[in-house]
Amino acid sequence: MNILKKYKGMSIQVRAALWYTLCNFIQNGIAFLLVPVYLYFLSQSEYGKWVTFQSWKDILIIFASLNLYCGVYTKTLVDIKDDRDKYTSSMQGLGTTVTVAMFIIYIIFKTAINRWLGYNTLTMLLLFGFFIAFPSLQFWLTRQRVEYKYKLMVVVTIFTSLITPILSISLIVLTDLKSYAVIYGYLISQVIIGLFFYILHFVRGKVFYDKGYWKYALKFNIPLIPHYLSLIVLGQSDRIMIQRICSDADAGVYGFGYQIASVMSVLVNAINGSRVPWTYEQLRDKVYEGLRKVSIYLCILIGMIVLAVTLLSPEIVRILTIFGHKYEQYKIAVYVIPVVALGLFFTFVYDLFCSVEFYYGKTKNIMIASCIGAGLNIILNSIFIPMVGLIAAAFTTLFCYIVFMFMHYIFMRKVCRDEKIDEPIYNYKWIFIISLIMFVSVMLCLLTYKNIYVRYSVVVILVAVSIIKRDIIINTIKVIKKK
Repeated sequence: MNILKKYKGMSIQVRAALWYTLCNFIQNGIAFLLVPVYLYFLSQSEYGKWVTFQSWKDILIIFASLNLYCGVYTKTLVDIKDDRDKYTSSMQGLGTTVTVAMFIIYIIFKTAINRWLGYNTLTMLLLFGFFIAFPSLQFWLTRQRVEYKYKLMVVVTIFTSLITPILSISLIVLTDLKSYAVIYGYLISQVIIGLFFYILHFVRGKVFYDKGYWKYALKFNIPLIPHYLSLIVLGQSDRIMIQRICSDADAGVYGFGYQIASVMSVLVNAINGSRVPWTYEQLRDKVYEGLRKVSIYLCILIGMIVLAVTLLSPEIVRILTIFGHKYEQYKIAVYVIPVVALGLFFTFVYDLFCSVEFYYGKTKNIMIASCIGAGLNIILNSIFIPMVGLIAAAFTTLFCYIVFMFMHYIFMRKVCRDEKIDEPIYNYKWIFIISLIMFVSVMLCLLTYKNIYVRYSVVVILVAVSIIKRDIIINTIKVIKKK
C-alpha cells in the first residue's frame, strides 16, 4: 500500500519515465530469453544469417527513412502544440517518398543487390514494407512519450514484443524456412503493426506533403546521416565483416556473444535517461561539484556490473546454449562477452563527455568523432579478422570506443574553454584511473576462466562490496532522479 501511495504521488513525467524504462526492460528481456530458443532450433550458420540480417536492416533503414523518427521529430513535437497530427502525417509522407525512391533503385539493380546482400526478392520486398511501416510505429511511440501517455504505449510495446517471437517460432516449427522463418516472422509482424499506425496518422493528419515541415526536416536530419550511419557501422559492421571474411557460423557465434553483453545497455540507457537531464540542469546552473561526485560513483557502479558479467560469462554461455547442449559450438563467445561489455563501459564514459558537447550545441564534434571511429573500426576489422578470427572484432570495437572516449574528452575540454568554464566539470583524473583499472581487471579476469574458485571468490567480493556500499548506490540514483 505504501508503494502504491508513493506511485500515485508521482508526477505524470516521473510515471511516464518509469513505464518507459520498464518497457525497455521488457523488450530487451524478451529478446534475451529468445536467444536460447533460436539456438535450439537453428544451426550456427542459420543463426548467423539472422544476426547479419539485423545488421543490414539497421544500416539500410537510415537511407530508406533518413531516421526521421529520431531527433527532428521529437524536437519539433516539443515546439508545436496544435499541429501535431498534420506534422506527423507530413513526416510520414516524406519518409514514404524517400523509401519509394530507394525501392525504385532496388528494382533497377535487383539482381546485383540480392546477390550482394545474400537475400531473395521476397525478403527484400518485406524489408521495404518494413521501411514504410516501422517509422509509423516509432512516430506514435515517440508522441506518446512526449505527451506522457504511457498506458497505451505499454500495451502496444508488450503486444509487439510478444507477437514477433510468437510468429517467428511458429514459422520455425511449422515450416522448413529455418533462418528465414525468424526473418519473415519479424518483418511480417512489424509491417502489420506499423501499417495500422501508418493509416491512423494519415487519417488524423490528412497531409502527405508540407513544404515547410519537409524542408526543415531535411535540413535538420540530412547532416546527421553520417553520424547515425557511423554509430550503426561501429556497432553492426563487425557481424557483416565476420560473415564475409569468415562464415555465417562465425557471425552467429559473435552475434550471440554481442547480444548477451548488450543486455547491459538497457541498464546504461536507464541510468542515462535520468543522468542526462540532471547533467543539463547542473550545467545550466553552473554547479559542478555534484557532477564530479556522481560521475565517479556511476563509473564504479557500471564497472562492477561489467566485472560481474565478465566473471560469470562461462556460466551465462552454458545456460543460454540450452544448458550446454550447444556449448562447444558457441564457447568462444565466452571471450566475446567481456570485451563487448567493457566496450559498453567506455561508451558510458564518453557519454559523460558527450553530454557537455550536446548541451552547448557542439554536435559537429560528435559527428567527426563518430565518422573517425566507424572508419577506424572497418580498417582494423579488415586487417585483424583475417589474421585472428571473430574474436578480433570485439577487441577492435573496444579499441574504437576507447579512442571515442579520448576524442570526446578533448572536444569537451575545448567546449569548456570556449564557454570560459574554468572549474573542472568532472573529476577527470579519477575517471581515467577507473577506466584503466577496468581495462586491466577485465583482461585479468579472462585469465581466470579455467579456475572456477578464483572467479567465484571475486564475484562474492563484488556482491559483498555492493551490499556494504548500498547506501551510496541508492543515494546516487536518488540524486540524479531529482528534478
